[in-house]
Amino acid sequence: MVGIRPSRESDEASVYNLVTSLMEVSLDRESFHDVFVQNLHDDTVLYYVAESDGCVVGFASLHIEPQLHHAGLVGEIQELIVQETFRGKGTGAQLVLRLEQEAQKRGCVSIEVTTKNYRVDAQRFYEQVGFTRTHVNFTKNLIL
Repeated sequence: MVGIRPSRESDEASVYNLVTSLMEVSLDRESFHDVFVQNLHDDTVLYYVAESDGCVVGFASLHIEPQLHHAGLVGEIQELIVQETFRGKGTGAQLVLRLEQEAQKRGCVSIEVTTKNYRVDAQRFYEQVGFTRTHVNFTKNLIL
């Protein structure tokens, strides 16, 4: 059975492994640590992990901010990662449900998520859990 709980500092290594596995890059550990700890202590950022038999098998983050074009608070899922062996078993849906509940408790008017074009399975997943495709997202790297 998989349980969902708020993330804590001791989850950092597991979260790092999930994030770098999904992104297929390694990230500077010190910088990752700084952002992880800073966000854990930020009331507008929510980190949750999925845990099975004492092991972290999934991670999700929700960043909440007031947005003029919504005239209210909006929650943005910035990371949602489930260990490959736990995909397709409801773990991701459990994480999304928890984020939705927390966003509603905090008064968010909507919740958003962005995923890469090539992540077709992720796009299908988000549609299955009730998200609607509404935006085209553009990014520009500032560090080359």
